[in-house]
Amino acid sequence: MTVFDLMERLGGEILMNRIRVMLDGKIVTVAVLNDQEWEYTEAGQALYNEHSNLAAAETEVVATKTRKVKAQLVESVEITDAPSVGLVQATE
Repeated sequence: MTVFDLMERLGGEILMNRIRVMLDGKIVTVAVLNDQEWEYTEAGQALYNEHSNLAAAETEVVATKTRKVKAQLVESVEITDAPSVGLVQATE
């Protein structure tokens, strides 16, 4: 999970070279831009650890629920008495 994934997951925003989120009515700075790299703050690292575990658990649940369904055999059927369909031109 990247800094931007965490920001999206928590509904955060980028403001003045900082990624911040609103938690329990308080603004928490998750990461700061240092040169060209995003670095987690202490609070951001704690949130990352918590939410990366939750995201991993969510993907495990989804992965265990999906199963391959075997295709069923279908016998071929030949229709010999099919009705014919034609177009009729309207006359005046």
